[in-house]
Amino acid sequence: MTAPQDALDAEFDVLMARAGLTIPPDRRAALLAGFADLRAMLPVLRQPRTAAAEPANIFRLRKLDF
Repeated sequence: MTAPQDALDAEFDVLMARAGLTIPPDRRAALLAGFADLRAMLPVLRQPRTAAAEPANIFRLRKLDF
């Protein structure tokens, strides 16, 4: 394993232990891949956005007459 992969594995293990989760060995690879994808997206999620970046959705619930 490379050093960045070792660091990612260690971070994953620490976070799962902190959350009190026990990861089954057969699911670890898939969860670790998802965790790596999430870590890669964090810089995109944490950048400032203007109001123009937010969708203008208005939800209205109307009563359906049957």
